[in-house]
Amino acid sequence: MGPPFTTTDHFFPPRVSGGPAGGVKRNPLTGAGCASVPPRGGVVPSPPVTAPSPTPLPPPAPAPLFVASEGPLAALLARLDADGAAPVALDTEADSFHHYYEKVCLVQVGLGADAFLADPLAGVDLAPLFARLKARTLLLHGADYDLRLLFRGYGFRASSLFDTMIAAQLVGEKEIGLAALLAARVGVSLDKAHQRADWSERPLSPSMSAYAAADVVYLPALVASLKADLEAKGRLAWHAEECARLAGTAFPEGRAADTENDWRIKGSNGVSDKERAFVRAFWEVREARARALDRPPFRVLTNERLLAAATLAAKGERDLARLFPGPRPLPGPFAEALKGAVEAAAVLAPADWPKPRRGERTETDPALEREVDALKKTRDAKAVALGLDPSVLGSRAALTAAARVKRAHGRLTPELLVAEAGLSRWRSEILAG
Repeated sequence: MGPPFTTTDHFFPPRVSGGPAGGVKRNPLTGAGCASVPPRGGVVPSPPVTAPSPTPLPPPAPAPLFVASEGPLAALLARLDADGAAPVALDTEADSFHHYYEKVCLVQVGLGADAFLADPLAGVDLAPLFARLKARTLLLHGADYDLRLLFRGYGFRASSLFDTMIAAQLVGEKEIGLAALLAARVGVSLDKAHQRADWSERPLSPSMSAYAAADVVYLPALVASLKADLEAKGRLAWHAEECARLAGTAFPEGRAADTENDWRIKGSNGVSDKERAFVRAFWEVREARARALDRPPFRVLTNERLLAAATLAAKGERDLARLFPGPRPLPGPFAEALKGAVEAAAVLAPADWPKPRRGERTETDPALEREVDALKKTRDAKAVALGLDPSVLGSRAALTAAARVKRAHGRLTPELLVAEAGLSRWRSEILAG
């Protein structure tokens, strides 16, 4: 699991176990797909499902096995081989709260009540582990982040998975974070004291190891609880489709630099063009130093201090001590680079000051908007009948795509929504019904 926030998205948003954090956990239910569907002809009413019956409290988990050498790795591989096709709980810990270059620092593998903490930083070759995991059904919470991280670092792709966050959305849970779900459905309270820990540090303390293990050892019980409700509501096929779509997602290997927009931090659109020129100059210096130190940019210079300095510099202030006040003077090389940035931005002609970023211009289409609004009303009514958050049934972007399909063909069918709007089959059946 990643840190709760970063000020710069270098590759992709990190996330926090137990719930969304700082725009971290994206809603995974916003796309297309293929699987079994409810009968044609409209909304399938949701059978009444009793409140989740309290799952018997799992016994205390054994101490996790730290896999940092060939011997423990061999034991983990042997256990995986012995368990055959049994599902495997999986999670990761990363370090973007403490480092510029985010990396996988821990891979947690849960087999029944046992947790194995595989250490990618110990030099042991984890390729045999990933080869075995590829062939198994993986139990994850908010799998999108973990799968992106593992693909970028190891080229790993899952073949089959059960995402408990998606399951929670599809049964109508309001709180979809891992901690909330485990508390409500399994009777386990997670200690989140280490969610901002630097997982690249070694050795891990016993409490950090226990924290990491807890995120996998209780997943099977949570899966059982959610799966029972999905089955009772007739939504197992919906969940299977969404998980298959996620497993088949083509994740990017990295993030291409965007020199026109990367420097546009929160608040930069609301300042003057002249101030924005200093924001850009200071951001470039901060970014270079963060890379050189392998530290997150906010640990080098916060956005708030950067914006405040840009405002003063645009008014003519040139004293670094006043631009960047603090309890300690700026490090020499950093101060020199910032001084150069001030001078460079100060001599820019007004024509070269960066303009505010504007949203992508689109032609206003009143007819299309009316169609979207009509679909939204239909979606909202069907979501209420199903006990779902409306955005789970169809985002604004999905409704716009559906409206375009209807305008192009004069009708909506599941086949058209899947093929042309990119919606998942179960959503298409409901929205077109």
